[in-house]
Amino acid sequence: MKILIAFITLFIAACGYVPTSKLANNIFDEKVYVNVELSPYDPKNSIFVADTLKEMVISKLGRKLALKHEADDIINVSMNHLEFIPLIYDKNGYVIKYKARLNLNFYVLFKDGGEENFNTSGSYNFDISPNSIISDTARQMAIREASKEAFDEFISVIAIRGAKNNDKYQ
Repeated sequence: MKILIAFITLFIAACGYVPTSKLANNIFDEKVYVNVELSPYDPKNSIFVADTLKEMVISKLGRKLALKHEADDIINVSMNHLEFIPLIYDKNGYVIKYKARLNLNFYVLFKDGGEENFNTSGSYNFDISPNSIISDTARQMAIREASKEAFDEFISVIAIRGAKNNDKYQ
């Protein structure tokens, strides 16, 4: 067993594997301002997205949130589209499973004056009771999880660009 673990460790180290979060950390400086534009059509859900994305900057990137004038990098996020799609119906024709699909646009201004635009999406499947509506709790959880997935996609894309253009972001 020890030989297998040593082999896997050696293989990963030898192939130059670097976690996505490490690459993304090289892109952003310590202080980040996150601005989530509130959607005039869906302000309540925009707040859930904002809270989730700010939590993700702290937990996944290990960065500090800052005021706009104190920030090194600025991430502007707008919610392009949110929909709840029925997936499964029971034998009586009632929806019992939904998919929340969220599209976000990230516009990033870097400390060095560079700017990038990213479109990402996230989704989350969830069950509801037959012959009922989507509860506020289920809706909030679905939006949070879809936001996390969209943020993960954003980090992956920006990390890949950062790896390709390492000099630009360091």
